[in-house]
Amino acid sequence: MTDRAQKLMTEIWEERHSWADTEEKLVSAVIRKTLDHCKTFVAQKMNNMSVIDKNDLIALSNELKQLP
Repeated sequence: MTDRAQKLMTEIWEERHSWADTEEKLVSAVIRKTLDHCKTFVAQKMNNMSVIDKNDLIALSNELKQLP
């Protein structure tokens, strides 16, 4: 278990209990919270485009699978 995977799950459950009362809202919360825990890079400074690190996203997914 990793700290970031556990923290992500805790934040998702907090969203679930506070406002994400439908599947659509929960998926929205999962996506938003996941982005907070993945590496991103600025692609172009002129328009603030961010790029998600695919390998880090896969690593986080694998970390989540290992949680009890």
